[in-house]
Amino acid sequence: MERSGGYGASLAPSFSLPSLVEGSEPISEAEEFVEMRSLRESGDKALEVNDFTGAIKYYNEALEIDEHNPDVLLARAAACIEMKDYISAQRDTEFLVGQDPGNFQAHKVLGIAMQYLHQYKEALTSFLTALDLDPDNTDELTDLIAHVAAQLCDIPEEMKDSLREMDSYKKLSEVGVCLFQARKYKMCIRILEAAQKFQTNQKGITMRILLTLANAHSALKHVDKAIGLYQECLQTAIATHDQIYQTKALVNIATLCLENHDTHQAIINYEKLLQLEAELVQETGNEDSLPEFWTKELQCGLHLNLSIAYKAIGDMSSAIRHAHKYVGYIEKYGFQGKLKAESYHNTGMLNEVLGNYNDAINNYNKYLDECKKNGDKKGMAQAYGCLGSVYAALRNWKLSTTYHEQYVAMAARFDDKRMQIIANEMLADTLILKGDYEGALSAYEEMINCCIRTDYRTRATGMCKLGHAYRALKKHQYSLYFYEQASALAEDLEFPEIETLCHYNVACILQQSTQHLELEKALKYFQNLVPYFESKIREHQAADSHCPDEYHTQLQECYDGIQAVHAKLGNKDECLQFAEAYRKRTLTQTHNYQSTALTSQSHTAPWDMWTVERMGRVVSQQNSPVLYYSLLSQHLLLWVLQPGQGLTRFYCKKAEEPHSMIETVEKMVEEIRADCDTKSLPRQSENRAIPLKNNDLEMTRRKFLKLQKPEENKESMENETKVADDVKPEKTVQRRMYDLLFSPIEDILSRLPKEGPLIIVPDKALCHCPFNLLQDFLNRYCYKRFRITYLPSLLVLDKVVANELNHLRLQDDLDFERQINRKGGILNATNRFATISGMASPQSGVSSMNISPRKVAHPRLLTRPAKLHMISPKPGVLPKQPTMFEEDFKKHSQWLGSKTARMAPGSYNSSLDSPLSLHTAGPPQLDRAYSFGSFTTLTTQTSTGTDITMSSHTVTQFKQVSCQDRCLVFGNPKLPDSLQLHGKMWRPGNTVMVSAQREALNVATLLDVTPTISEEATKHAFLREVERAAIVHIVSYGCWQEGLIVMSPSSSDPGETTPGEESYLVTVNDILGLKVTAQLVVLNLGYSPYRKNILRPGYLLPSAFIAAGAQCVLTVMWPLPDACNEKFFHSFYMALQAGNLVTTALISAIAALRDDDRFKSPYFWSPFVLIGKDVHINIKEIRHAMLDQTLDQSEAAVEEGSGRAYLNPRPVLAPVKRKPENLRVLQTHLATLLRHHSNQPKCLPGLIDLLDSSLKRLHTEENNRQTSLLSDDIMQGTGAVDLLKFLGYHFQARGTTLDNPYVVYPHWNKDELLIPTYDAIRALLEISGSREVVQAVCSVLPITQDNISLIIDLLSVTKHAPEIQLKVTDLSVRPLWSNLTIKHLLVAIGFHQIGMILNFNRTPEYRQLMMAVFQLLLSVSQSKSQVLLYRLDVNLLGTSSDTKSTSDYPELTRLPSLAPLILPRNQLRMSTPWLSKAESHMEMEEKVKLARSRTDVDESFREYLERAKTWHTITIAAQINDLRKADEALDQYGRPKSSPQKVKVLPGATASTGRVPVDFQAALKNEEVDQRRDYAHFIYMERMKNIDTRRKNEVMKLYLPYVNSV
Repeated sequence: MERSGGYGASLAPSFSLPSLVEGSEPISEAEEFVEMRSLRESGDKALEVNDFTGAIKYYNEALEIDEHNPDVLLARAAACIEMKDYISAQRDTEFLVGQDPGNFQAHKVLGIAMQYLHQYKEALTSFLTALDLDPDNTDELTDLIAHVAAQLCDIPEEMKDSLREMDSYKKLSEVGVCLFQARKYKMCIRILEAAQKFQTNQKGITMRILLTLANAHSALKHVDKAIGLYQECLQTAIATHDQIYQTKALVNIATLCLENHDTHQAIINYEKLLQLEAELVQETGNEDSLPEFWTKELQCGLHLNLSIAYKAIGDMSSAIRHAHKYVGYIEKYGFQGKLKAESYHNTGMLNEVLGNYNDAINNYNKYLDECKKNGDKKGMAQAYGCLGSVYAALRNWKLSTTYHEQYVAMAARFDDKRMQIIANEMLADTLILKGDYEGALSAYEEMINCCIRTDYRTRATGMCKLGHAYRALKKHQYSLYFYEQASALAEDLEFPEIETLCHYNVACILQQSTQHLELEKALKYFQNLVPYFESKIREHQAADSHCPDEYHTQLQECYDGIQAVHAKLGNKDECLQFAEAYRKRTLTQTHNYQSTALTSQSHTAPWDMWTVERMGRVVSQQNSPVLYYSLLSQHLLLWVLQPGQGLTRFYCKKAEEPHSMIETVEKMVEEIRADCDTKSLPRQSENRAIPLKNNDLEMTRRKFLKLQKPEENKESMENETKVADDVKPEKTVQRRMYDLLFSPIEDILSRLPKEGPLIIVPDKALCHCPFNLLQDFLNRYCYKRFRITYLPSLLVLDKVVANELNHLRLQDDLDFERQINRKGGILNATNRFATISGMASPQSGVSSMNISPRKVAHPRLLTRPAKLHMISPKPGVLPKQPTMFEEDFKKHSQWLGSKTARMAPGSYNSSLDSPLSLHTAGPPQLDRAYSFGSFTTLTTQTSTGTDITMSSHTVTQFKQVSCQDRCLVFGNPKLPDSLQLHGKMWRPGNTVMVSAQREALNVATLLDVTPTISEEATKHAFLREVERAAIVHIVSYGCWQEGLIVMSPSSSDPGETTPGEESYLVTVNDILGLKVTAQLVVLNLGYSPYRKNILRPGYLLPSAFIAAGAQCVLTVMWPLPDACNEKFFHSFYMALQAGNLVTTALISAIAALRDDDRFKSPYFWSPFVLIGKDVHINIKEIRHAMLDQTLDQSEAAVEEGSGRAYLNPRPVLAPVKRKPENLRVLQTHLATLLRHHSNQPKCLPGLIDLLDSSLKRLHTEENNRQTSLLSDDIMQGTGAVDLLKFLGYHFQARGTTLDNPYVVYPHWNKDELLIPTYDAIRALLEISGSREVVQAVCSVLPITQDNISLIIDLLSVTKHAPEIQLKVTDLSVRPLWSNLTIKHLLVAIGFHQIGMILNFNRTPEYRQLMMAVFQLLLSVSQSKSQVLLYRLDVNLLGTSSDTKSTSDYPELTRLPSLAPLILPRNQLRMSTPWLSKAESHMEMEEKVKLARSRTDVDESFREYLERAKTWHTITIAAQINDLRKADEALDQYGRPKSSPQKVKVLPGATASTGRVPVDFQAALKNEEVDQRRDYAHFIYMERMKNIDTRRKNEVMKLYLPYVNSV
């Protein structure tokens, strides 16, 4: 045994002894050292011959001389061990360790002593300390550690033998594993932590150590430490591509996250396991050939855990998807017993939550069968209870109660208290739905009696539900008692959900009280509950999880309750505030509301409450009084708001017992509709409604309700009919509704002007009330007294006024442009000249540019005022007041064009008021520069009010400014046999919408447009065209309840037979993403003769159009015969032909219907409603504008085709598109190619080859000596040739035909677009395989550079830093995730939301799609580098802009001796005559720099010219050689020319006509030869012209800093 120095410590006992010889003489230190050394050597010799007693004797004598000598102490301890005196050895080594903790020999010997003393844990501690101190002696120490561990965990002999052959690192790992298996977790951790300190490259053993170490910490509940070690193991496994350890690490991480209640992280790790499974399937090629470690149990358990986890966070769609996969694997692998039964049970519960009751019944029946098969009686009972709940939801009371009673009986038989509680609760819930409240009371009481003493939650729940039952019985005192008991218990034991539910029900009861204290208490509860429910709904929306319908219902009840309490307390202002707060939620809760908000409301949270003062300001912005209704259960509330006066009247009407106010209004509306023959209506009215999401459920419920006691139902109907016949009201329903709704404010209405405007804000059932139909005491219909329009809320009124203001500003811009161009362009030119040359002073503004009429040949040019249409105010109508939107519109730039923001209204005529002298500062004079004295007019005035001028000295400008208003008729889409709708198949059938087709054609004739119908009426076309229309008429399928419009599926579907919803459904969010400028939108869709109510309270679709910018929306409340609709719209549009208010046209159409005997009944003419602003529309003016637009297009086409400028001379220097403009055009071309790829699959590969050839030719000109032909695939491909022309390609005809022309490649890559286009098309080719990604990319292109930058940053971080977890609330992610179009793209390539975490599905398929989209966006990005494709560089992240403000530049230098100016038509001229002014020294230096820069530009472009010439010569020569290559080949080999003996000829030869070979090519005639030559020269000149234009632009950029400006 080795012994060495280096010791030192302190120990309490002393080993000094008295002298052997008393009175001996003292000796020196040197002698002592020699003596001690001699004794030690003697002891060592004795130890070598196994004389342990003698050795110990010598060591003791040596220690008398130096009792702290470490070597002697260590030797004595070793001798003691040999003597089996382990205690003495322990005492010596402990003393040594105390003196010197770094003495590894002492630790080792101490460990040996402890081992013999059977103190194995202490022995391991000593050995591990020695191993840490002596890394060079690992073999011996690890052997000792293994030997001790074998005593702790009973290592088998085979393992012991194998341990001897292992190296130290592996030996410790195996020992650690054995200790872990023996549940010696702490010792396992110590040994493995020691092993981690070894330096080794054995990654497999490292991963095993990390995994075992993590398992040990997990067993000790060190969760955070265990997760960290699992993560480290996972990273090592990923780096070494070890899929086994990846699987183990991910499974354990997910399990610990679930135990730690971190469900979102658990889901992320389970999803990573699915990604690993996808990689394994890709490697093996078959799901059935997975490796052994990927067991069947792992596959099943993975989907089960994912289903449970997704359910816990509320993502029910993902939960049910994984539940179905779990069931599939259970059935596939043949698992039986409880595992299979529970799979059906879990899937059934999820289907029940989602409302898929038929699927739930199927799953529960299978669960019941499996339980019967397994003999699981409790499982059978549970299955009965689940089936009973589902049948209760379907309103099959007989089956439901039978199943529940069976469940209760079996629970009582098993004497299982918990089961009895659940059974009685489920039975009572069913009885509550059925209306058997007494039976429910008994069941709830039994439920409470079964509770054990400590089950407080169940007891509180039972008492709360008892309160529900007593409340349904209207025993409010009992109900309040149980609610208060449950609330107190929930408050004490912290059950917040139960406490909140109790407060809600208590408030609902107390609101009916007349006691002030109880009303205050109800108000307090309601005001606390509103933010609670609002926050819950927002949380679900933010997390994109399933939100229970109860939250929305309870929130509405809270708002209604607050209104009822405030109304009783007389707080009219607060009552109105809460009414508006809930009413505007219809719009503010939509996804795209914030991005399309038009008013200052967008700067505040959607749930912020408006004050009454603010509402008054909104009403005062227009001249119509507002009647604001709120329909509550027991009250009807009415507020009157008048412009300039605010809230002037509040009225509260209480319902008459026993009916509620809502029932009263609904009954009146039904009386109005009673005139309709419901049996014949399906034959007369076309069904334009799509199935509702819960359509099947409602039909099933109605079927079961009819089957329940049909005789009783028939008897009750007869009794109701008898009562109705006995009690006939004296007044008509129109009069009774007038008495209810209008009579309380008759004094206010009587003071309004006749046929004056009136705005109605209805609520709930009042949204289906035709206010035009109401009759006053003189039997006058309201539509004859008022011009009634409807609005869902004052927020929408705010937007209506903003839309009107926007329309007026656009009209002012048009008048302003026409006013400028009425002067023949003089004003525009002078303004520009003055601005650039600096001749106008800042104080004078535009007015300083006035010109003296004496210097103009025709003074009328400068004196004619603009044509203004002034409308005199009507009596009793307030004049137009400045609105509160002046500042808001300046902020909302998305609603203002560049023209709108140019000048404030009212300042347009300032330049024509009075002639002022020009403030000039040197040459040139303005009159001299423009030759104003020579201007004169040829015509008096054009159709748009523009004069045409001429001059003998210069070419004047002319521009016909056309209004851009147009009409749009859209609808009657062509649909396939089946489509996906609400996760199901919708089969509209082959039935053609004949009436819709006829209506579209008739309306289009009246509007003088071509309707967009059939397959042309796609969603993409609608979203593109609707923004530019002034009148929009839509006739199609639709759904008012869900806010959907059906269009033809977009052509981006690559051959799919069942298009998805996103390809044909126009949603509210799609509409809110538009910038509509329409004055009128007509929606004739979504109604069905089989449904009663069409319009959803809140007018969701009309509100969306108004929020997007429309001024008013016309629609119908209920289905009408097609003939009625046709007659109405014909009269309606005819009334608008010469110009009218929309309400006037509406009244005219109503009168036409009443004159027709078929439609005299109010049912036919009363349901038409106008939502929004009553605007003035003149269809003739719009038709005139469309004609002007057609003329403009024709003129532009002629100029483009001829290459000549007929109206205005072209600019001397043509503008060159900047990089952002080129990239946007490129995106448009790419979207076109991708959209049509399914019909032209060979086009993209052909373009890739062509671009690759082009890039090679740019670097090697010799390649250009080879000709290239344009293939048929590219020629016939939609958008391919346009893309090539955009990139600079030209095409030269080959021979006598125009097919397959020669490709003339671009001679330079000046715009640097060839490589980005090449990369982008390659990315498109990879994307084209995924239908969903194709649709998403086509819908998102073209995309702004800011969004491109954000998406690239997201993809870069996702690809290169997967450990970073992004959230949807991050500043860089939120703009993307809130944009639905971009969100669909991200979801299509593998992103999905887990709570607030944005996770990416890293399966091989999604990784490939993400890389393709990444490459595509990098190709069209202005600022992002391709480096991000290969590595993450934080310096390249974020947005960057090329534009810089002038403050970034130093003060610009002026050149007085040159004074450069920009003249009209983009001409650069020097205003200072040559050598007329001497320059300073500084100016001379600046001019030298300028001259050098100019020389560099000229030289570089001279090289481009030479290259273009050479390129052209080589290309032409190659084409000539290509035509002669056959002859040259024959001449080269010296073979004579010969013709084949047999030649194929074209049919049809006769005696008088010769035979023509199939491949015969006619020789070119002289004219054709000249044409080919001229076109070749044209290509050459075009390229020369392009180079010259770019050179001039570069020169212009050099001089721009020196151009004088104001």
